[in-house]
Amino acid sequence: MKLGVFVAWVCAGVAACSLAAPGADWRSLFNGEDLTGWETFLRPANPKDPNYGLNRDPEKVFTVEQLDGGPVIHISGKYWGGIITTQQFENYHLRLEFKWGKKTWPPRLNVTFDSGLLYHCAAPSADAAYPWPRSIEFNITQHDTGEFWSVENTIADAEVVPVGDSPEQLTAFKAWCERNEAQGPKVRFQKGGQKGTFRDGGFMPGGDFEKPAGEWNTLELYALGDQSVHVVNGKVALILTGLRQNTAGMEVSLSKGRIELQSESAVIFLRYIQIRSISQIPPELLK
Repeated sequence: MKLGVFVAWVCAGVAACSLAAPGADWRSLFNGEDLTGWETFLRPANPKDPNYGLNRDPEKVFTVEQLDGGPVIHISGKYWGGIITTQQFENYHLRLEFKWGKKTWPPRLNVTFDSGLLYHCAAPSADAAYPWPRSIEFNITQHDTGEFWSVENTIADAEVVPVGDSPEQLTAFKAWCERNEAQGPKVRFQKGGQKGTFRDGGFMPGGDFEKPAGEWNTLELYALGDQSVHVVNGKVALILTGLRQNTAGMEVSLSKGRIELQSESAVIFLRYIQIRSISQIPPELLK
């Protein structure tokens, strides 16, 4: 286990609120008819297949349909990739709703459903070998929605201390991390005052705030400067500070970029994707 790998259990009972910039109204990023304002990217098993890549989706992984009385974006998850906004954003409050479908695909055929909300994304590259651009991930995955994951060497800090009633428990956590290093070490931690930095892996959220399968969940992302807050169904799941990227061996602050919704081996439906400018993250969320 790398030293300084931490996960926040923060403000589990705090309801989400907002301090919007003066005159900031909600703006919809989904018009309910098509994917105007978004690009698509897919990376199949054979990355040299010319039928896939940037804005090529021959099998309709990304569609718009009617569900539960209104329009939704249906992502089949058959291939890895996502839909990414054509516009960059900074200093904003984003909210959306999601719920899972019933089908999964290889290589995650018999594991938990997985997707993600990526933010501060780099522009997609038509010949990218990796399915997702450099970004900070607000992970959407069963029982761990709200998790942070580093995509292409992004970095984040959190103020936390580890959970554990004894040194033996912490030793067991560390051993687990070392065994699973290939997927990025993950340890559950509790709020506190010790500062830790994590890159190339993930911070787990402060709890399982997701609703039962088949129900709609509300996600909210507050991003201001190099700080962000992940909120799941009104509960603060994670607070991140010092968002940055590793560029040519130097750590550079990361505070803006595109927004992407992942396709990652599971059917997911998304609706009510809205954004507005903010001038401050609500203090209640940072307690």
